[in-house]
Amino acid sequence: MSSIANRFRAEKMISNLLLFVVAVIGMTHILVDPSVIAVPLRNWLAKNAPAWVNKLFSCYQCCGTWVGFLFGFILISYNPLVVFACGMAGSFLATWGATYLNYLEAQSLVNLDENK
Repeated sequence: MSSIANRFRAEKMISNLLLFVVAVIGMTHILVDPSVIAVPLRNWLAKNAPAWVNKLFSCYQCCGTWVGFLFGFILISYNPLVVFACGMAGSFLATWGATYLNYLEAQSLVNLDENK
């Protein structure tokens, strides 16, 4: 392989990895946080799905694992071990993303109180 092909392949891997990180955090946040987008899905699941499915959509770590499996398969690799690792990474990323977003929200509320 030429160096140009290697460079293109490396750039594609890096872009897929960044897309994986952002997609896992974003999709998990959309599904778990009671956002306008996911409300119809969550209402339908509450009526028609087993209780464990509802728990899946109320936990960042649980939902992040399955979203990580999905995006790992789509973006990273078809290798089952790699997909499994992506699920575990998705669990961490979703939990970290939720924690960080909560921290940012708390800081903005504190700053709003100080400005009064």
